[in-house]
Amino acid sequence: MLAAAALGRDGRPVRVAVNGADQAPAPVLAVSLAGPGTARNLSDTPVWAGVSVTGIPATPAPAGRGGMRITRKFLDLAGQPLNLDSLKQNTVFVLLLEGRAETREAHRAIVQQGLPAGWEIIGRLAAGEVAGMPWLGTLTETEATPALDDRLAAAIELTPEAPDFRLAVRLRAVTAGRFELPGAQVEDMYRPQVFARQNTGRVAVLPAD
Repeated sequence: MLAAAALGRDGRPVRVAVNGADQAPAPVLAVSLAGPGTARNLSDTPVWAGVSVTGIPATPAPAGRGGMRITRKFLDLAGQPLNLDSLKQNTVFVLLLEGRAETREAHRAIVQQGLPAGWEIIGRLAAGEVAGMPWLGTLTETEATPALDDRLAAAIELTPEAPDFRLAVRLRAVTAGRFELPGAQVEDMYRPQVFARQNTGRVAVLPAD
């Protein structure tokens, strides 16, 4: 608020031309663009500018990483690898996400795994060892785990002393069909250039017998 008051203390309106068209003078000017644009300051004082971008990506973001790693496994309730192309309705299974920060720095990170439309979350597994599932190992304590129905999301603290994480959730296949499986991703919430992201894929859910 103090910064806004300092910047606007002279009360002078902004005078700007956008794509060659003069805009009406105003203390604050907002213009929507559907494509590339140019803005020209028509006054003799500096103009502060900000750009926000919204929309739906035309294609999924490709796999990539910068300072972090992430892997995932889909396992049956005995801890054996699951064939996602032969998954049947009502099958209950486990998603295990593992990753690591390789920067030797502290990170407040967000881990996410979007769900195909034919899957649902039926149980988030708490930190520590899970009774009856020793093959999961020791799961990481989270700072927050939102109760979302379209993805697994968790905020975690990664430090130079504890750079690894291990998260798991119990899932069920509910709808027959073929669906897009988003890639798992992890990123520093305040430095998004530190991240890891997988490619998207396709999975099938077969009708129950």
